[in-house]
Amino acid sequence: GGGGRELRSLSGINTLPAPLQALTVVAISAAIGGLTVALAGPVFDAARGSGLWQLSRPTWPLLGFIYLAAGVAHFTEAEGFENITPPNGTWGFWYTPFSPRANVYWTGVVEIFGGAWMLFGAGAALAGIALPSSLGPVTSDAALTLFLLTVLVTPANLYALTHNAKFPLTVETPVIGHAVRLLFQPVLLAMFWEMAQPTLFDAKANLGLL
Repeated sequence: GGGGRELRSLSGINTLPAPLQALTVVAISAAIGGLTVALAGPVFDAARGSGLWQLSRPTWPLLGFIYLAAGVAHFTEAEGFENITPPNGTWGFWYTPFSPRANVYWTGVVEIFGGAWMLFGAGAALAGIALPSSLGPVTSDAALTLFLLTVLVTPANLYALTHNAKFPLTVETPVIGHAVRLLFQPVLLAMFWEMAQPTLFDAKANLGLL
């Protein structure tokens, strides 16, 4: 087996019966969702307008660099990313119609597009360049794309925790390292949700929900 994932994980979760593994993964996923809602709602609302908010908020599109680089790495370090991609049957319920390698490649493409599109929109705004209205809210559209992508790749981080799947393949990440990475998921999700508000507003208007 590759990268330790067929051995007993440091967290011990992959030694549990499949129903308990599933319950653990669902509970962690629910916690990530709950923290995302809390951050994107009351926490950001309380911070909005403060000095720290005004200072940090304009820098959020720089996340595009991280996702762009990560997307490229999906092709240059495909074996490592494949090692943390849960195969079908993981936790007793996981299934995707694609192979782990295919999942690595298509998520890499989306990360490259989302990161580049976010940097394009933010860079144009910084340079004072008015983009054609036909492009829509570029940075916001990219943020929603990366929000959805982050949701879809979260199972890879869960798999790293539950099965001690290594990435890079030569690195043994401690349980706390996997936990910190998962705790950062709701932060990313909340930031992307905040940046995606213009796109979400347009969608509601087009659907007659306003």
